[in-house]
Amino acid sequence: MKAAVYHGPRDVRVEEVAGPSLDPGEALLKVMYCGVCGTDIKTYRRGHPMFEPPCILGHEPVGEIVEVRPGQSAAAAGCVSAGDVVAVAPYVPCDNCRLCLKGRQEMCSSKAGIAGAFCEYIRVPGEVLAKGVSRLPEGLSPRVACLAEPIACCLNAIEAVPFDPGDSVLISGAGPMGLLMLELCKARGAGTIFVSEPSETRRAEAERRGARVIDPGDGDAGHQLKALAGGDGTDAAFVCVGASDALESAIASVRPGGRVNLFGGFPGGSRVTLDPNTIHYGEVTLLGSFGFAPRHFHMGMRLLASGRLDVAGLLTCEFSLDDVVLALDTGASGEALKVLLRMNGHE
Repeated sequence: MKAAVYHGPRDVRVEEVAGPSLDPGEALLKVMYCGVCGTDIKTYRRGHPMFEPPCILGHEPVGEIVEVRPGQSAAAAGCVSAGDVVAVAPYVPCDNCRLCLKGRQEMCSSKAGIAGAFCEYIRVPGEVLAKGVSRLPEGLSPRVACLAEPIACCLNAIEAVPFDPGDSVLISGAGPMGLLMLELCKARGAGTIFVSEPSETRRAEAERRGARVIDPGDGDAGHQLKALAGGDGTDAAFVCVGASDALESAIASVRPGGRVNLFGGFPGGSRVTLDPNTIHYGEVTLLGSFGFAPRHFHMGMRLLASGRLDVAGLLTCEFSLDDVVLALDTGASGEALKVLLRMNGHE
């Protein structure tokens, strides 16, 4: 089969590789579309400790189940049938380790998962069939369903940083993840939502979606936000970019008792300067979120099917698997929002 193989930074090649073989209880997915994630782009640009070359990137696949191998996996039995069009989570928790038993499935130390999905076919293990596969509801586009995994990550962050209806929220960054966070905060009932973003085009997109926008290049963004939010800041902040100055501004922008979530991954070696008295006297909570649990993935699919999220405008570019390098370069340029790869001749 054809696959995009990552050999190191700036080195991704479309190659013929052996197709996956199935063990009992597993399924074969014919990939239709796969989202290009920020992690894929970062790995392509500078490498990533989680992806050792050579390997296949891609973890937001939607496709058709073409074979289900009978087996002993009682949990997965009957989950899917040949012909089903499904979205597949890249990993699922074991539900037995210490972190899973404490309700932190997204931090599971023994995840089961799929291999990279920038290819024509992938093997879906029984554990993933049982916990991380969702049939597409009638009427939901396979392209749009590729957003289930990134939405799941956003839902995990919002669960970690709950806010009340009417609360004000800051989102730093108006890339695909920041705009998805904006849509989900709207759906949760946030009051005023501020978006800090240096790109004029992306600020305009956030404003179109109902946000009050700020250009962080126009002086001290933290003070700008406090002034706009009535003088004492916002109730919550989500930092959706891996930039130290964005995090510092977010900490400065929240009111006493506020919460700041580090959502975007930071480059290795990043350092942040902060006033500890802001945390101490203001009782500001600073925490991170990473990944998602199965409940977030399935919730994301339900939200997509509901039509409550304005997501269609996020899918701005689509490329064939043969043009994977162009897809990655386009995503890295910042000139597009969400980039998709299409496989197996889909148009």
